[in-house]
Amino acid sequence: MSEQETNQEREETPQVVNLSQVSVEKIEAELVRATQSSAGMIQAAEVEMSMSAVAALECQKFHAERSAVAAMESQHASLEMSAVGALSANKVNLQGQAGIVLADTVLADGAAVGVAVARQVQAGNIRAGLVIGREIHGNVETLVDQRTALLASLLSGAVMGLILLAGRLLFGRRN
Repeated sequence: MSEQETNQEREETPQVVNLSQVSVEKIEAELVRATQSSAGMIQAAEVEMSMSAVAALECQKFHAERSAVAAMESQHASLEMSAVGALSANKVNLQGQAGIVLADTVLADGAAVGVAVARQVQAGNIRAGLVIGREIHGNVETLVDQRTALLASLLSGAVMGLILLAGRLLFGRRN
């Protein structure tokens, strides 16, 4: 791509996009502010959302209040009373709900998470299905701990072994 085409593309990409009570398919900008809006895809350096929803999001810095995101990738994400399906970020500040969180650092207070995988977790109060991390500090209530995971795997292995044995006895070859 020539320098002229690159400059022309930069001129076509808006610097700031403000959305209010609208629905759009795709946005590419430096800064996106959305209030009571929805978007299919957002690619931006910085995104601020309030009472909005987006299906896919890619940005450097993200802040949301009372919003929902299906899947996102960000360097720094801050969610207040918001929900996210899948989140990948370097640093996450979460107050809300998340399905899957992959991050370097997770700061969570009053959060519910399905699976969190992080190098460091600082939790004020977090409920999680499974938390995997090198350093975990704070009040973390997990549904699956090491003992439960070991017991579940042993029990499921024994059940599968019995099912395979019964199948072989009932339907095995006869000489």
